Amino acid sequence: MAMITLAVLVAGCAPKSPYLPKEYDPTANARLRIYFGVATTVILNRTCQEDSKPYGFNANDPLVRGISNTVIGMPMPDIDEKYYSEYVVMAGIPIDIYAYGGGWSGPNAIGMSMHTREFSDGISAVLEAGKDYETLYQNPNAVLRELVVVDGVVRTKPVAVTKFKACDNVKVKRTPMPVGGNS
Repeated sequence: MAMITLAVLVAGCAPKSPYLPKEYDPTANARLRIYFGVATTVILNRTCQEDSKPYGFNANDPLVRGISNTVIGMPMPDIDEKYYSEYVVMAGIPIDIYAYGGGWSGPNAIGMSMHTREFSDGISAVLEAGKDYETLYQNPNAVLRELVVVDGVVRTKPVAVTKFKACDNVKVKRTPMPVGGNS
């Protein structure tokens, strides 16, 4: 009984977004496979317009890595990577992918070990409806590829991406502080 209650509570906390539809509609959605290995963050619908409402998620939580793949029926190329999650994502909107891992460790001034992660350059693209994609980390950057089935064989082809560029016009809404008095 406790496990059922815990499952219901966790499901209620699961992030929900219109950019991650539950059902695959090839006229409006794309499918995206993200391989495990390094931490990967995906941001959907980030634009440099003030009314942009992006949604982001960490795609490969190390707690579930290797336990089981999340599979939605995408074709699988013949590669060595075997642990992944597949997602249905809204097509035609910007997608940013950040991968980070590796790094270095070494002693600091008091003899304790320090660790620094290496971050890849973020990449941005717009996925097309009805197509399948995959992303993985190939040192030093994340790579985005389209999956194409030719004569029953799954092949990959590179997708044109741009380097992530931060927005220049970001405005932060600040609450003005009261002037004087004891407030």
